[in-house]
Amino acid sequence: MNIIVFVKATIDRNAPLSPDETFPGDRDDKADVMTNNYDKHAIEAALKIVEEKGEGKVTAVCLGSDMADKVVKEAIAMGCNEAIRIENSEARVTNFFAVAKILAAAVTKIGTFDLVLFGMQSYDYGTATMAPMVSEFLDLPTASWVERISFDGGKVKVEKVIEGGTRTIELQLPAILSIASSGDFEEPRYTSVRRIMQASRTKVPVWEISELEAGSLDSNVNIIKMEAPPPRTEKCVVFKDEDASTLVDQLLAALKEKGLNLGAYK
Repeated sequence: MNIIVFVKATIDRNAPLSPDETFPGDRDDKADVMTNNYDKHAIEAALKIVEEKGEGKVTAVCLGSDMADKVVKEAIAMGCNEAIRIENSEARVTNFFAVAKILAAAVTKIGTFDLVLFGMQSYDYGTATMAPMVSEFLDLPTASWVERISFDGGKVKVEKVIEGGTRTIELQLPAILSIASSGDFEEPRYTSVRRIMQASRTKVPVWEISELEAGSLDSNVNIIKMEAPPPRTEKCVVFKDEDASTLVDQLLAALKEKGLNLGAYK
């Protein structure tokens, strides 16, 4: 079972950020760059599958600048057998359509695989579209927000999250899945200091975008501008009373005063 896992370098949510500083490669401090946490669930899924099968390998792939080296090395520290970084320092490709074409071309270049896994979304743009887009470029079956995985011959059976519950579907291998942050892969494994140190000394192959047969990266949809939301002007109101019923009445009265629809409350 050969599995490709795509991991993304994102800016740490605790790092200072403005709409003009959304590209992780622009950061001065490497500590500001982190692995997209949702992708760790995909790594966990890949590692569990290979462990249960007793054979195969997991290859982590990241499109990013040299700031993303720590991301692919973290994947190795978690247990991935190999890692590849696609150089993006100069090209600075962030358009979703273009990124999907590059990732699809990387899958084609790797060649031998049974599954391609993604996290369910990213912490920055959060579109949750990358897995379906790559599946379209590769003409492969796909399922998103997968919680559980099992195999039956040349097919993979998955339970995926839908509104109000889950749905079980079966896909022909090879397939592309995005992994939910719930279910069997809810808790990505921790790694030891020893494995982190070993991974830090690993030389990660770097591919150039020009090496991949991605074709034109032009897109019909482009981000024109990003702006920070206006500062909030509402003030926090604290109700203090020992009686729960009184507190509820005070809260509902305050919400009603704001003009909110409170249904049966009058």
